[in-house]
Amino acid sequence: MHHHCEVIMPPSSDIGKDLEKIMSPFCESREDCDGNEFWDFYVMGGRFAGTKETCGYNQERLDEFYKKLNENKVTVSGLICGKQQINPATQIPMVDKLWNDVFPTENGEIIACPLFAHSNNQYDSSDLISCDICRVEEIPENLIASRVIIACPSHDNDEIKTRFMICDEQWNGVNHMQVDWDGKVKSAINKFIDRCTYYKEEYKQKALPKPNWICITVDYHS
Repeated sequence: MHHHCEVIMPPSSDIGKDLEKIMSPFCESREDCDGNEFWDFYVMGGRFAGTKETCGYNQERLDEFYKKLNENKVTVSGLICGKQQINPATQIPMVDKLWNDVFPTENGEIIACPLFAHSNNQYDSSDLISCDICRVEEIPENLIASRVIIACPSHDNDEIKTRFMICDEQWNGVNHMQVDWDGKVKSAINKFIDRCTYYKEEYKQKALPKPNWICITVDYHS
């Protein structure tokens, strides 16, 4: 199954490389597995590209858009692999026009409707949608994910390392059990901040997520 993860870390000049460092210890194909691995494939954006952007959509305008889709008898594939796929594809230009009529961009640029699969290549980390990589201060209040990872500099150097991770359910060796977390990314950050209370003040200032840190949408498969 594919799951939605948000990774929070300091600003980076090579996001892909730093993300790989953060994710690699949890790869299921590692030879030295310790039971904490949770992915066999991941990509930035992927099936969850545009999730942060959609969190901010006005519901009335969304309803208007869906009404237009119904009026134009737009059809989608019965097979869903991530986002719904417009089928036949000849309808895509019409759908994109309807989307841009209801949600015009500030600069007038015509974009693909982010609600459907044609809006990005779900296997390409470079094919992102607005806000897939955003600043921490820009994280929507209602953004929900299956897992949140927070990485920060190590105690004795600036090497980035995972210091906090939370997921919506955890395998206990017999069954999956729910975790005490509402799924909101902001709530996960607050849980980490609470944990930082026990850190020494000097390290706390290094570890606490700052407004200019980045939040990356990741699609991982397990």
